[in-house]
Amino acid sequence: MKSYVHSLLLAAALALSAAPAHALDIARTQDDADKGDPEAQFLLGRAYLNGDGVKRDDAKAAEWFRKSAEQGNYKAQNNLGFQYLEGRGVKQDDKEAVTWLRKAAGQGTARSQNALAGLIVSGRGTKKNFAEAVEWYGKAAAQGLHQAEVGLAELYYFGLEDVKPNFAEAAKWYRKPAGRGDASAQNALGVITERGLDGTKPDPAVAADWFRKAAKQGNAKARANLGRLYFEGRGVKKDDVKSYAWLKLSADQGETIAANLLIGVKKALPPEKLAEAQVLAQFYQQGVYPAGE
Repeated sequence: MKSYVHSLLLAAALALSAAPAHALDIARTQDDADKGDPEAQFLLGRAYLNGDGVKRDDAKAAEWFRKSAEQGNYKAQNNLGFQYLEGRGVKQDDKEAVTWLRKAAGQGTARSQNALAGLIVSGRGTKKNFAEAVEWYGKAAAQGLHQAEVGLAELYYFGLEDVKPNFAEAAKWYRKPAGRGDASAQNALGVITERGLDGTKPDPAVAADWFRKAAKQGNAKARANLGRLYFEGRGVKKDDVKSYAWLKLSADQGETIAANLLIGVKKALPPEKLAEAQVLAQFYQQGVYPAGE
């Protein structure tokens, strides 16, 4: 579930850090905001949030976002929701975060939809609800938000409380981020493909390709999985030297399963091959791979 939290915080950082495209006329914006213009109030709140033409002040940012949000400005609702989520300029309050993010999400704001889904999955500020989380992740994913695609895939992969995993849907949603190079998605897709968890025929060879893509990016679990396949000779030609190299890197990253497998692989290697495997592991660590790897 750590990945849900990661997606949530990443979405918050993206939502709150966007700098304005051009210098803001503070005096004019202040005047319009004082007159009740919701867009000016939002812009003034963002100026205080980023320190754009004024001294940075998160509390004042929240004040102006609230004025704008209460008039229905979805951007202000989004930012105010994230401020409550982070406790930035306001007292941290998950329920308030949910309230404002839900308003912005209802107006089609992808980042709010993604964050709201994550809060629903974790039960923060609202009840856990699989169907509702799928709905909000799906709306954000339909707008191409990477974090939402991953969140939706993981929700289907792990399930939620009494809702069982749906690996076919998980594979469907993992493919987009995996195709864009998301290492965690590539590893998960490899696991599903290797075992045929999605109802398709198990295909260790295709799984090995996904594991390899992720392993080269440093994903510890993928390195363990690829090392295991080389040791078993499943989907790839059995190769204890390559197995050792990938498992060694994974074990060094703290993967217990890799460390345990490494013991058996090491015993199977004669001294000269072990030395070769140790050198290969160093090459892998440096991002240097032999032909075909």
